[in-house]
Amino acid sequence: MKLNKYVQQIIKLNTEIPDRHEFHKKSQAILVEMGKDKGFWNDVFKRNLTDKNYLKHSWSMFEIPFFYVFENDDFYLKVHLFVPLKNYLPNIAASAIHHHNNYLLSTFAAFGSGYETMLFEKNVQIDENTKETKLKIREHFTQKEKPVHLVDAWEPHVVINPTSLSATIVLWSPDKKRSTDSLRSNPVLKAFKAPLRKLIYTMGLDKKVGIAARNTYQFYPENNKFIAVLEDEFFAPTRAQSGAEVDDYSIQTVFGFMQRMGFKDDEFLKVLQKNSNTPAYYHKWIDMMLKDQPIPDTYAKETINIPAGRMTVNDIRNANKFVNNL
Repeated sequence: MKLNKYVQQIIKLNTEIPDRHEFHKKSQAILVEMGKDKGFWNDVFKRNLTDKNYLKHSWSMFEIPFFYVFENDDFYLKVHLFVPLKNYLPNIAASAIHHHNNYLLSTFAAFGSGYETMLFEKNVQIDENTKETKLKIREHFTQKEKPVHLVDAWEPHVVINPTSLSATIVLWSPDKKRSTDSLRSNPVLKAFKAPLRKLIYTMGLDKKVGIAARNTYQFYPENNKFIAVLEDEFFAPTRAQSGAEVDDYSIQTVFGFMQRMGFKDDEFLKVLQKNSNTPAYYHKWIDMMLKDQPIPDTYAKETINIPAGRMTVNDIRNANKFVNNL
């Protein structure tokens, strides 16, 4: 299938604008155009559901349900789907406070209530013994207030569960173009990823090469303090959560979103049903689409992997107030 016009425009900007912040700034208007174009959504749905790799994808609770849009060595585009809690409560965090290392992230709230978010100052100070952390809120807003925003490289932020199914179009790129960027997609080097990372860390070249820091932390409030936890430890339980139930949950979310976006191409859905690559668990959701039966909501995790199991906006505000008034 031919690349849609929006992706072509962003590819052109990527070629013309080496500065990554400026690239994101110029691209954000295109993300908005994408989100408002029904043809774009139909194209994305069909591209993914005719992609053998997407159909055979093994989902885990570590992932946000998504659609691919485009990827090359310099940037990638996806659609992320965010779901509410079963009781639709606001002000409860979907995950811990985190950053994306050297990646810039532009987000456009394309559908639904959108989520609430906080951005923190980047000069994070961690006590290596107690793991107590100095964080300070820089900005706090909802996606209704600010539908398009940028999360900078190394900038801690947190996503608060939305009150209804929501979708964002996201543009990711490293904070600068590096001669090593093409190595990320090299299939030969991927096979030696672990030993290569070890060598890069040993030589202190992680920032120059543009890979995640050896120790990447997530953060959460506890007793009016911010505590750091290694990212690998935080995500270990959800990375391990996979299998038939998670696959079904993820694709229910995908088809529920397609239905709410008004996707109606019965001929395409019938062909998808007959495709030998289409997993069996897709069929009930395809049937419901064909019969115009409402696909029920899916829900966010009730707890996250921190000692209290839950983190609220007030917890974060209180820790921020206490830590920064010391």
